[in-house]
Amino acid sequence: MLHEARGYVRTLTYLSSDSLDVPPRSKAAIREKRVVRVNVGGRSFTLFKGRDRDYFIVRRYFCTCKDFEFNVVLRRKRPACYHLVATEVAEREGTVRELRLSADEFYDIIYELILDGKSNTLRKLLLK
Repeated sequence: MLHEARGYVRTLTYLSSDSLDVPPRSKAAIREKRVVRVNVGGRSFTLFKGRDRDYFIVRRYFCTCKDFEFNVVLRRKRPACYHLVATEVAEREGTVRELRLSADEFYDIIYELILDGKSNTLRKLLLK
């Protein structure tokens, strides 16, 4: 548990830095507006629309991708996955896409993320 806590502190410190190194994949995701804030009943949540999979993000702390789990938390190979870096930069630049959803739409998205790793509901809503 302490090992994981140190990983999160390292991630937070890295993402809070003014001299954040932004990988090309993060830059592409920002340009393509793949960081999405969903607003549901007065609460907001951040999702990342990947090319093949979608991820739930807790800004500066957590991503549901395997890279975060293995290379950030367990192996400590890097301080953050590219999804977290893209989210941080998009938040700073004000380029996060916004969606207002009903509770049912949000539950459908989360259910699909857990079950399939991507959400067709989210993808359809982003096309509107």
